[in-house]
This record gives sequence, C-alpha cells and structure tokens, in this order.
Amino acid sequence: MSILRTAVRSAAVLAALLIVGSGCEDKERCKTTDNCTKNGQCTVGPNEQCVVASNDDCKLGSVCKAGGKCTAKDGKCVAASDSDCKGSEGCKNAALCDQYNGECVDLARYIDPECTATCKSDGQCVKKDGTCQALSKYHCYGTSSETPDADSVCKKQGRCTAKDGKCVAGSDLDCTPSELCKKESQCTAKDGKCVATEADCAKATLCSGYGRCSVKDGECVAASNADCKKGSNCPNSGMCTAKDGRCVVGSSADCAQGIVCTKFHRCTLKNGSCEK
Repeated sequence: MSILRTAVRSAAVLAALLIVGSGCEDKERCKTTDNCTKNGQCTVGPNEQCVVASNDDCKLGSVCKAGGKCTAKDGKCVAASDSDCKGSEGCKNAALCDQYNGECVDLARYIDPECTATCKSDGQCVKKDGTCQALSKYHCYGTSSETPDADSVCKKQGRCTAKDGKCVAGSDLDCTPSELCKKESQCTAKDGKCVATEADCAKATLCSGYGRCSVKDGECVAASNADCKKGSNCPNSGMCTAKDGRCVVGSSADCAQGIVCTKFHRCTLKNGSCEK
C-alpha cells in the first residue's frame, strides 16, 4: 500500500509541474509570433489573443525599431513623442523624426490629408493648434524638392518663406523668380507680399508697352492719360486714356492721333477699339 501511495503522490506532483510549466509557456507564447516581432502584440490577452499591453511590448516589435511606434495606446503601438521617433531607423535613414498624429514623419515635407485644399492654395499643409499651417519652405514650395512647383504660392506669388504658420514673401529674393515679378513687376517684398515700386513700374514693359507706369497699392497702374501715352499701345492701338488703372481707347480722338489711324485707317472708336 505504501508503494501505491508513493506512486500516486509522484503522479500528482508530476501533473502539477506539467500544469505550471504549461501556464508559463502559455504566457510567453505570443512573444514567438510574427505579430510580436512586427507589431508588438506580445502579451496574451483576456480572450487568449495576442495584444499590445505595454510599452515594453512595443519595444519588442520592429514597429518601434523601424518606425518609432514605441508607446502603447488603446491596444496599439504609436509614436507618442519626438523622442520615440528620433531613436528609430526611419529617423536615421529618411529624416522621419517628428511625431505627428501617432506617426513619425518629416514634418517639413508632410501633408496632412485634412489640409490638402489649403496646402495647394496657400501652402498651409499641417495642422497645428487646430488649424492648417505652413511650417516650412517646402510647404510653400508645394513639393519636397528644392525647386518650387509651378502651381505653388512660392512660384506664383513669391510667398516662399514660412512664418507664423503662413507662407510670406520674406525677401526680394523670394519675389524676383515669381510670376508676379515677371508678369506684373511686383518684385519687392513688403509686409509679407511681393509688391511693385515706382522704380519697378517705370522700367517694366508694363509701362513701355501698356502705359502702366505708376504704382498704386503695390501694383503698376495707369494713373493718368500721360502714363498711357508712354506706352506703345497708345499709338499702335489707340489705348491712350486711363480708366480703372488700365489704358483704353477713350474716344475716336485717341485713334486719330496714332499710326492705328494714319497707317491702318482704323480711326473711329467702335465697341471699345479703333475700327475703320
């Protein structure tokens, strides 16, 4: 009987050890899965599934090492701070060092999908304090390259410098390559915009061709008939009268004094132009 009792006790002890061992292995089973090594799902959850339960779980996954998502939040690994991102391979290899909405990004070149419209129109591409703002020259450039996009506020309007969340003309160097400078002679930076000066207008083809030789509110305009008569369009087309900042054919007398009449016999004002 003693032999039998001893055997029974030994079997019970062995069974207990097997149960304990099985429990330890069960608790560790998630750490051997791809979901752990990739996504930080390294803890056995209440429903026996593998879940993200702690920052330590996240740090076991490539999601942290590669992408900076090292903080557990709502059952997922996220980037919770710039420090999470700065230790990642993405920061070292691709400059993805800024935390933004739980991701590691290069904020200078990033476009928030919620800011797509304002990004295109004004370079305000990233949300900050609840509004879309411009945080870098690349937002104003409309591209991540060093050359502004043709449709950007930089290329069109010379607003190439990010300041206080907006794209502004930070200097004359911003303005001179812009379409505003080339087409409208607005080549001087003032109060964040590219504007024309008297000197800009006087030397521009806007003056020699179209009589827009004076400046008003930062734009080249025809301020008087005298301005219009400086432009080649006065003798060529009879546009010798200033109206609303532009030169127009104001009367048949405008037509009669130019080669539009003497050479082409278009001496009478009809429908806004000199006609025969």
